Amino acid sequence: MVLTHRVELPPFYISEPVQRTIGCGTRLYLVPVEHATTITISAHARTSTSSWPTSGLAHLTAAMLARGTQPHTEQEFATRVDILGASFQTGSTHESIGASITGLPETSDELLTLLAESILEPRFDSTEFEKAKTRHLASFPLLLADSSYRARRIFHKLRFPGHPYNLPTHGWPSSISSITVEDVRNSYDTILHTHPWHVVAIGALDAERVVSIVEERFSNLGSFLEVTTPCVLEPSPAIGIGQGIKTEQVELRLGHTAPPPGSDDYPAALLIATAFAGHFRSRINLLVREHEGMTYGAYGGLTGGKHHGTFVLSTSTTPGNLPRMLSLLHTEWDRLAHQPLSKDELHQARQSIYSTLWRSIETPDGLAALTLELVANDLPADYYSRLLSRIDQLTPEAVFPVQQHVFNPSHLLIAAVGGLEDVAKALEPYGSPQHIMLEEEQQ
Repeated sequence: MVLTHRVELPPFYISEPVQRTIGCGTRLYLVPVEHATTITISAHARTSTSSWPTSGLAHLTAAMLARGTQPHTEQEFATRVDILGASFQTGSTHESIGASITGLPETSDELLTLLAESILEPRFDSTEFEKAKTRHLASFPLLLADSSYRARRIFHKLRFPGHPYNLPTHGWPSSISSITVEDVRNSYDTILHTHPWHVVAIGALDAERVVSIVEERFSNLGSFLEVTTPCVLEPSPAIGIGQGIKTEQVELRLGHTAPPPGSDDYPAALLIATAFAGHFRSRINLLVREHEGMTYGAYGGLTGGKHHGTFVLSTSTTPGNLPRMLSLLHTEWDRLAHQPLSKDELHQARQSIYSTLWRSIETPDGLAALTLELVANDLPADYYSRLLSRIDQLTPEAVFPVQQHVFNPSHLLIAAVGGLEDVAKALEPYGSPQHIMLEEEQQ
């Protein structure tokens, strides 16, 4: 094998956030960026699955944070954002809810005012709530018509059996229909005053000015209390299948548990995952796309939270190619567990990881996303620099034990969506395919 010429990259450096604790326990993270032309400010609460009694309540609550505040109607609030040339977004996950705003540095006071209004004084207007609810209910047919969505959901049900993580944060029609605006008000009031919050400001900011405004506007926000999420257990190997809608392709998701970001094995697992399926010239993509021509692409990577991690590979193919595709993927997974990766494969994976992180810090939004990952997973400020330092030192011999332990084909979870008969027949050699009905379908 001809080794790729090694191009040495300069040391990776990410500005470490300045941290403060204000008021009732809210954590403030500041990342001044000298040459930035915008500023991004976000405020998020740390939640758990027990914070929301109904699936979809977090999603609707987050949507309502953008639909008016006590001082301003939904239209007035949107107009104020537009006048500033800003962008405003809200969102929720299983572990957080909040909002962020991005705009010009000279409007930072106004940006903070709008964000504070949204977080501390949401209007929760009943008319706007019904609009948001109706709009969300109308989205489910489109979601269910997407085979890739179905495959992701089935994989999550296999990965988190019996755990609230296997339920969608956006709920399903019957759960959404049962939610009232009073449910939104009551749940959010509890989160506002009893859950830990963090505020992140990144970009061309005046740190002292931002601290002063945040301390003034957000002093009564949050709590020192911590939230807990049920323990995520190791799932048994399983195969789940679903019916594809309006497609001749079969969507595949294959994966298993992996180390979470803060674990000792994470650097090695990230390097292995990238070499195996994480970039264009990865082992899997070169095989099934370039050499075999069975798919437009096959990519995989690590996902996870503070206490759990997952490796998942995503691809699609035709029903006719499915048996061959599954055979190749299983063979390569088995080879990964029994044969060390080459120096060249690790080098290319290392370069891909470096390039991805370098691109991530080119904009305040990208830097904000990395900082929020640190906050959400309780990682140290110098986490990314230390991560890349560890990755740079890893050799094929050093990562091989993680290959054997983590990337073991006997632990595989497989989700496939397509024609049920074709999919079930192709997967029978690997276990017992189970037809999984999603909550969104059971209406």
